[in-house]
Amino acid sequence: MKDALHPAPVFYLAPHPKLDRPRHGSPRMFTIPWVEKYLSRVRPWHVVAIWGPLAAYLVARAAETRTWSAIAGWAALGVFSWTLAEYLLHRYVFHFEPSPSSEWQRDASFLIHGIHHDYPWDRDRLVMPPTVTAVIAVVVWFAFLWMGEGVEHAWFAGMVTGYVWYDLTHYYLHHAAPTTAAGKWLRKYHLVHHFQTPDRRYGITTPLWDFVFRTYPRDRYQGLPDDEARIEAGA
Repeated sequence: MKDALHPAPVFYLAPHPKLDRPRHGSPRMFTIPWVEKYLSRVRPWHVVAIWGPLAAYLVARAAETRTWSAIAGWAALGVFSWTLAEYLLHRYVFHFEPSPSSEWQRDASFLIHGIHHDYPWDRDRLVMPPTVTAVIAVVVWFAFLWMGEGVEHAWFAGMVTGYVWYDLTHYYLHHAAPTTAAGKWLRKYHLVHHFQTPDRRYGITTPLWDFVFRTYPRDRYQGLPDDEARIEAGA
């Protein structure tokens, strides 16, 4: 029983000792059973089922006041905007450096993204939980109300579509075997981020913003064969 002398773990996280290297498996994340079962495990089809209809609804709303060519243009800008948001979130939120003396910061870091780097093969923890995505979506929606009705609907539909593209791409890079040269390159790019340069290569769907913000290193790792074990070993 928890009391003032024995407080509950921050965020009710299960024990998670610091690992010396990435592991296979799917560890328990929360001490509360229903949170662990229903809120911490997400599959790609959840993302499509939840956010696909929203994107379609936004397009339908935009069509009430905008032409289809305008909708296509604003939606394309929304997808492009997502690629920047993806980079900024990955670099500054997912990889924020917690203070060694702050337990809540260490636990927050593990909760947000640390568990994925500790267990990168965990199929249930590759895509963002809908509850977290919903909070971010609400903040972005209200922050861009100035765009006006119709325009924001089309732009936000592109943002949502970009997000779905990102989550599905992320899952694919970890659990599929790309057959195209571009797919193999992108998979290797992301795996090198995981196993060798976690402070570089933040782009998932595109390396564009790594080039812009100079986090695209020209090192030996990108020249490694498309072999997960060798990328993990760095040889």
